[in-house]
Amino acid sequence: MARSFPRCHQINTLYGAMRDILIIFVAISGKMGSTNVGEVTIPPWLNYEFVAEILSERKDKQIFVTDMDVKAAVGRGDNYLSTLYRITVEFIESKDGNEVNKYGLVIKTLPDGEILQKLIHDIQGFEKELQMYKITLPAMYLKMMGMSTNGNFHPLSARYLPSKRKDTIVLEDLQHLGYKMANRHTGLDLEHCKLTVRALARLHAASVALHKTDPSSIDMYSELMFADTGEQRENMEKSFQSNLNVLVSKLDEWPGYEPYANKIRKLVPTAVDRIIKCTKPREGSLNVLNHGDCWTNNMMFHYCPKTGEVDDVRLIDFQLVRFSSPVLDLQYFLCTSTNDEIRFGQRDRLLREYHAELRDTLEDLKLDPQQYTLQQLNEDFEENEIFGLLMVCTYLSAMLATSIDVPDFSELKEDFMLDDGTHPMEKLLEGKRFKEVLYTFLHYYENKGLI
Repeated sequence: MARSFPRCHQINTLYGAMRDILIIFVAISGKMGSTNVGEVTIPPWLNYEFVAEILSERKDKQIFVTDMDVKAAVGRGDNYLSTLYRITVEFIESKDGNEVNKYGLVIKTLPDGEILQKLIHDIQGFEKELQMYKITLPAMYLKMMGMSTNGNFHPLSARYLPSKRKDTIVLEDLQHLGYKMANRHTGLDLEHCKLTVRALARLHAASVALHKTDPSSIDMYSELMFADTGEQRENMEKSFQSNLNVLVSKLDEWPGYEPYANKIRKLVPTAVDRIIKCTKPREGSLNVLNHGDCWTNNMMFHYCPKTGEVDDVRLIDFQLVRFSSPVLDLQYFLCTSTNDEIRFGQRDRLLREYHAELRDTLEDLKLDPQQYTLQQLNEDFEENEIFGLLMVCTYLSAMLATSIDVPDFSELKEDFMLDDGTHPMEKLLEGKRFKEVLYTFLHYYENKGLI
């Protein structure tokens, strides 16, 4: 007689296998900057009254919504850990007013589906992001505005607008302010990279100041994605090793990649332990709030209308924030988001750029600018290169994927195989751009003695 498992057991089993793949697919979501929109079912609560209440608080006066256009903020299948709506609101500031104003909003809510909701719950992604927008970033901004002598304070992210719904995040739409998402396939050039590492430096420095005055401010941001105990550790290890093994099998097949197969195979048994070690806060060293998912799709850029040159960056999506070494954000960003010229040729320059901004911001915040020297930064970066290597091996294929490289999630079965009997990672790994970039990384890490 066949065994019958309770539904909760089936959900947990499937979730355990899917965990890292779900996170990978989050990586390729268009998020706030996507121009791909699809049909959207508008929930009953997302109405004129809800939007009017939010904008009235924002404007500190009663406003009256005359029209609003609601679209999916990303195309169907582009985002798995949240449901996003993009709204263009038309409003007047008095009942008899004639001047119609416009405002853009992005509204983020919890996803449908038990598996996705379990993932969000386990990594506390929604709670972390809400805490960042509602409490932590404003507290950082207060410190940063206090250090500004010329009034030129630049926010690090989109403006958060409070609402009464606990499972909803409302943000100002950066697209309405002229911000755009860069091309994730070609990667960022030097000027985009310099702006990004400077923004990370300011984020990191402000978190040091906040932690110094209020140590409890980082309590929400303990490491949950790479947990070292319990069911989460077991699920993560299972899925992470499975994904690495799929890559190893592909390296065995691809001409010219065969020598690297055994090198990556040797990493599999200890990969999770090494990542956990990287993500833990370091005693006696600088620890900061890392963005945690700092790559091209999680930042938006503004360009000067006159020159067309990039002049600002805003960070988005704070679901994976962690308190740890600042080099984790730098490893992640430099491995996932730079173009071919920058990736290895300008790394040291960007580390210097980051450190100079970190040092200056710490000094402006009345903190010791020498508490983290350039030498310490370089040493920590080298020591944590295994983190970058493993992010390349597990997540980069999704980040560089085209639409034809992405498997159809609707075909996924309970054994976590597609209808054709293949693992979802296989199609992602076959992406032409990924294979090109992967080869350069493997050659680099081999020369470094890391593999």
